[in-house]
Amino acid sequence: MPINATVTAKTGPDRQITAGVFTGCTGMLVLPDRKILQLFIGGDTNSPPAKEFDLQAATTMTVTISGPTYTVTVS
Repeated sequence: MPINATVTAKTGPDRQITAGVFTGCTGMLVLPDRKILQLFIGGDTNSPPAKEFDLQAATTMTVTISGPTYTVTVS
């Protein structure tokens, strides 16, 4: 079942998303070797990710689940 994700994280140099809402998420991958978080919408993890978030400077990542909403905070 697709979920909703609310994400606060960087999407690139000097590109910050704060409480960005993504609906219909079907997957989420954390790739520590590439230092990215990938969100998949409407497909599976074999499809290209819909959005990538930069974990390069991150020291904390928190995932909170409340019903169908996953809140992901990267700081």
